Amino acid sequence: MGPRKEIQKKRRHDGEGSSRRNEPSHPLASWFNNPRAFETIITKWEKRKVVTPRYITYDFIVEHNYRNLTRIIEQQGFGTLVNMTNAYYPDLVSACTSHLKYSASNEGGYVECYVAGRYRVIPLDAIANLCGLSMEGHRFMGGIHAHESWGPYALQRGLNAIGYNDPIGERQRPSINKLSTEMRILHYLITYTLLSHGGNHGILRHDDILLMWAMLEGHKICWPFIMVQNMLKLQGRESKAIGYGPVWTRIFEYLRIGLDGYRKVEIGEDNCINEMTLKKIRRQLEQQGQGVDEVEEEVDRMEQEDQGHQQPQAQATMLDLVQEMRRMNENLQSFQIETRGQYQSMNTRIGRVERSVRAIHDHLGIHYEDVDEDED
Repeated sequence: MGPRKEIQKKRRHDGEGSSRRNEPSHPLASWFNNPRAFETIITKWEKRKVVTPRYITYDFIVEHNYRNLTRIIEQQGFGTLVNMTNAYYPDLVSACTSHLKYSASNEGGYVECYVAGRYRVIPLDAIANLCGLSMEGHRFMGGIHAHESWGPYALQRGLNAIGYNDPIGERQRPSINKLSTEMRILHYLITYTLLSHGGNHGILRHDDILLMWAMLEGHKICWPFIMVQNMLKLQGRESKAIGYGPVWTRIFEYLRIGLDGYRKVEIGEDNCINEMTLKKIRRQLEQQGQGVDEVEEEVDRMEQEDQGHQQPQAQATMLDLVQEMRRMNENLQSFQIETRGQYQSMNTRIGRVERSVRAIHDHLGIHYEDVDEDED
């Protein structure tokens, strides 16, 4: 026999993978066949906040006689969506929203994403059925604020329609503090549930104003399409929170995805729009000296409901606050009258200057029509 050949063993250098694959320890690793996509989820989307929605009950709306809100919910058909209380899974919501795609079709469109290691196609009308929504209505193609049907001065007209009558500057952001309680509740439902987003929920965004205006005018809106477009919009904004957690839970159940072992968030009474929400709004109005009549109505209603249970000292304190607000309102009115007088005096001075300029132009033979043509 010849000499025995030595078997050379290959050494594995640092950074090289082994022939035996190690099982990934992250629970979302099995959801993606592409390691690069999984790495993107871990680095960019895993820590993104998911907005917990606010829900409202129909009995609460009827009890407080919110007629506009009742009419809007019945006409738009999102009563089921704004009353969702099922738990959601933030890690799974982030994973699905991160690579969501939408494709239009004659049947109404569909969304595409990887769910539990498989490529899924979910029809838009299936999402509508899961949320109790209709596929009919405006879709605002190209963006809500950019829709051509609004016309000129749409933002100011929308503000006037929802009860915000104060003028706003070019860079000023209107606040919900100027709205009535009913319009505030509608804004809560938009920013937390219908057009869910993070950030300051006390600011009226352009899309929020225009949607509120459209609903008050009775225009039907295709909410499944608006929701999907909002998800796609949030993909490119890494600093923004994402939403629709309960909606995704119903989609997972529709696809028969096992949810055991994933991080779970319950929706409790703290997220319900109820009497505590009204008390919070009332305190804000009292602090700002606005809405005196509305505060008095809320005080009278609460005194009637809690008659025999509230302490006399607490009632006296509340009445003192109302009286103080009345005095503040009277001071504000007197200040407005004084300011109006100064404004009229300024107009008189401007009129004198204008007449002097006209006299000089007439003396030099210059007419206003010629001046306007030169400026153009």
